Amino acid sequence: MEKLINEHLENGRSVAVRYRDVTEYDINADYEIIYLEIINPAKETAAMILSELIESSKTTIYSKYTLNEITRTIKKRTKNRDVLIVFNDLQDLSRSSTRFFLDIISEVQILCSIRAETKGYHTKLLNNMKVLSLEEDEVTDIKIPLIIMGGLIAFLLYLKIAMGLTGTVAYLVLASVWFGTIIARTLLWIAS
Repeated sequence: MEKLINEHLENGRSVAVRYRDVTEYDINADYEIIYLEIINPAKETAAMILSELIESSKTTIYSKYTLNEITRTIKKRTKNRDVLIVFNDLQDLSRSSTRFFLDIISEVQILCSIRAETKGYHTKLLNNMKVLSLEEDEVTDIKIPLIIMGGLIAFLLYLKIAMGLTGTVAYLVLASVWFGTIIARTLLWIAS
C-alpha cells in the first residue's frame, strides 16, 4: 500500500486511503508535509496550514484574515513548492472545509484516510483524488439484506396466521403487524 501511495504522490495525484491511519505511512518524496489534527472548521484549518507555510502564529492569522484571504495566500505560497497535507477521516469534513480543500487541491497534494461512509458533498473532492483500499479492509453492509429477509419472514408468518383466522381476530393480527412495521421503519429511519 505504501508503494502505491508514493507512486501516486510522485505522479502529482492526491490520495485517499480507506480504513487506514495515513500518518503511519512513510512518504518517500521530498514534500513539505503538514499534518492536520483538526479539519473543521474551515477557517481554523486554513489558518493552521498557512501558519506552517509562513511560520506565523495561527491565532494571528485566524483573527486578522478571512477564509478567502487565507486561501489566496496559501495558493500563492504553494505555487512552486511541493506541499503535502496529511489528515485522517475525510468523512468528518464539513461542507465549508470540503470547499476549502477543493479550492487548494490544485496547488497542494492531499493524503487522507476515509474510515467511514462519506457524504454527497465529499464527491467533488474525491473525484480529484485517487482512492485506494486493500481487499481485506473492504466492509460489506448486510443491513439491507437482513431487513428484507426479516420482512419476508414476517410476511409469511402473518400469511400463515391470517389464513387460519377469521373476523375480529384476523383484523387485530393485521393491525398489529402494520403497527409493528411502521415502528420498525421509523426506527430504521432514525438509525440512518
